[in-house]
Amino acid sequence: MINRRTVLGTLAAGGAGALIAPRHISAAPVMTVTPNVPPPVLGPRMNFEQADKIMAELGLDAIVVGAGTNLYHATGLDLTATKMGHTPGVYAVITRREEQRLSLVAPAFLYYYTIAMDHRHLDYPAYLYRGPGQMVDDSELSMDDLPLYPDLQQAPLDLIETTRLSIVERAVQAEAARPNLKFALRSALKDTGVLKGRIAADVEPVMRSVLDAAEQATVVSADDALRRIRPVKSEAEITLMRYAAQANADGALEAARAVRAGADVRELRAAYFTAVAARGMRGVFMVIDRVSSPTYEAILREGQCFSIDCVSEYMGYHGDYARAVHIGETSKAMRQVSDLTGKSWDHVREQIKPGLKFSEVKKMGQNALRKMGADFSISFTPHSVGLYHADHVGNAGSPPREDIVLEKNMVLSVDCPMGATGMGGSSHLEDLMLITEDGAEPINDTGSQILMV
Repeated sequence: MINRRTVLGTLAAGGAGALIAPRHISAAPVMTVTPNVPPPVLGPRMNFEQADKIMAELGLDAIVVGAGTNLYHATGLDLTATKMGHTPGVYAVITRREEQRLSLVAPAFLYYYTIAMDHRHLDYPAYLYRGPGQMVDDSELSMDDLPLYPDLQQAPLDLIETTRLSIVERAVQAEAARPNLKFALRSALKDTGVLKGRIAADVEPVMRSVLDAAEQATVVSADDALRRIRPVKSEAEITLMRYAAQANADGALEAARAVRAGADVRELRAAYFTAVAARGMRGVFMVIDRVSSPTYEAILREGQCFSIDCVSEYMGYHGDYARAVHIGETSKAMRQVSDLTGKSWDHVREQIKPGLKFSEVKKMGQNALRKMGADFSISFTPHSVGLYHADHVGNAGSPPREDIVLEKNMVLSVDCPMGATGMGGSSHLEDLMLITEDGAEPINDTGSQILMV
């Protein structure tokens, strides 16, 4: 199955060869050069002006989140504990209070061991608590009361040890530590003036904690608020999205341009995942020729036109890129599909601007395709991209959102897959667009709409 005409092609020098090279060829090392990955972006990701706006519209005084992606969005802290399936124990409290927009509530040891090294760069307060328990005494705890690693004094403390201690001490001095989550959360809610307010919580354990800490508050689901906040990006998010979009597109092109007849689609997927990993990205999925299953096996052939839809993420933010790949001389029908898809998408890209509804974007593309005389359909489906492949959707079974209106600083994808069978192949086209003051700009290179290999 794997032979000289494999997906490998020109990828050996780019790092994918170690996964898919033929056995009789020496595999290249996975990394031959240091990837050009930008420095990490520190601090909260959330657009707090957008949060203020949505909270005011929904009559919310605060939002409390603990689920992994929501906590990361609010604080910039990417915690391993939430990835391990643990019940959330670290919370972010978001309010409309300018002087204390964001607060962190965290168990003292987890803060000391996991969070402190990141939080040293940040200025929002941390309310620490000793651990779980049903204590009724809301006492203020000192450093000596917290479950930190003991100093055995066999050697001087190193930089990590001294830094962790100093950051914990700073937090305890600013906001006294409490015996348990209930009292720490109550302290944060009280300090921000929302103890008796209308508070939204993201998941059930967080909702129970808020009800326990703030008996007089009205507690509701945060799902609708969060999916209205996420699409309008902060400057930090736009920085992350620009890199994610271009690095994802570059990885997809690197893999696709090396395609050869005789390769298996699983080799192509491995090549894509390797190419984006070399750019500091994590592969999420790759749909090949309309099939998303990673177990699907098929041999690519000469004269085939097939679609790729590639999604990977950088520091939680997603790139989303799709193209039609033509191996050699493909059918006239599929060449026409790719040509008209590209022309209609170019038309839509030039018209996108704030104030348009998702439905208007969709209709615009379909009308353009119809005027070009196409005998096939394209969905032209818009979706907001960011922390999720479609970050305007809900996660708690909430009803679908109304027809979304484009706003400045949204990142928009318009999916352009061919919606027909019996054409002799498959086709897809997709780029990411940043909505600007009066239009939209691509944040990945939109050239190479038709890939001929």
